[in-house]
Amino acid sequence: MKVIIPLAGFGKRMRPHTWSRAKPLLHVAGNTIIGHLLDLMSEVTTEEVIFVVGYKGDEIEAWIRQNYPHLDAHFVVQEEALGQAHAIWMCRDYLDEDEVLVAFGDGIVNAEYAKIPEPGADGIILVQEMEDPRTFGVVVTDEDDVVTDFIEKPDTVEHNQVIAGIYWFRNGRLLSHAIQTIIAENRQTKGEYYLVDAYKAMLEQGAVIKAKPTIFWLDAGKPDYMLEANKRLLGLGYGSENAIDRSYAEDFTALPPVFIHETAVIANSVIGPYASIGAGANIQDSIVRNSIVDGGTAVSNAILDGALIGENAKIAGKGQALFVGDNSIVNL
Repeated sequence: MKVIIPLAGFGKRMRPHTWSRAKPLLHVAGNTIIGHLLDLMSEVTTEEVIFVVGYKGDEIEAWIRQNYPHLDAHFVVQEEALGQAHAIWMCRDYLDEDEVLVAFGDGIVNAEYAKIPEPGADGIILVQEMEDPRTFGVVVTDEDDVVTDFIEKPDTVEHNQVIAGIYWFRNGRLLSHAIQTIIAENRQTKGEYYLVDAYKAMLEQGAVIKAKPTIFWLDAGKPDYMLEANKRLLGLGYGSENAIDRSYAEDFTALPPVFIHETAVIANSVIGPYASIGAGANIQDSIVRNSIVDGGTAVSNAILDGALIGENAKIAGKGQALFVGDNSIVNL
């Protein structure tokens, strides 16, 4: 099975972090977004893995080659931001009669990847049920989980199977033909070619597409989503197992689950719950909870809650001298 991972987006919703780093390389719970995804997909990345890159593509390629040197990795450049389907179209030289899995690198998806292929299906879409799906794309299925329609940002919550960004195709040429169809017919949405439109073309051509559930899907496209992904991953065991023992030895308090890089320096501080501290960070006289503090950042005399701090930043607070009488209320 070949794997295609599009990573060419600008990450506009994660600025200013993505001014200096590609979004797939942002850190969460001890790894990068793309690192977590590759680890979860390891059972199906044993053949060719094609990464579609654009903005900061050299940075992404260097990181993947350094951290995942065992991958048979290829890099295709999408020079024009013409959408998801166009990104896959750039890989058409790799699309042959083999199975292909497309995984969008702006989320962290855990699934039974080796069990996705199903006899009788031409395509599989991984989905996750959500109480309120109205800001996502959803599928409509029959009683046999066969997809009958796609709805982008539905007006109601009737159909709540949200598309998680993982797609399997029995035949790469079938996918290539569907994308060629929508490009030839200029089926665009806001100036871009979407993979869902290629799926619709496949349905029109008689393909059988089914939906399967994920184990979990964590969207990492916005700051609040990043913090929620960090919280979920830490809660699932992606934190530092030695955090409490280390806190005894180094004079700080750890409230698990937390991730603390082995090279981080922490003193007179409270870390956690749900905090990730990167390599070389220095935390002094502070409280850090429900936050991500990247490598090389210095934090002193501060309380961080719901913070997303990039690399090599400096955060300094100031202690307060108060003279407060009985029955007072002080908000700082």
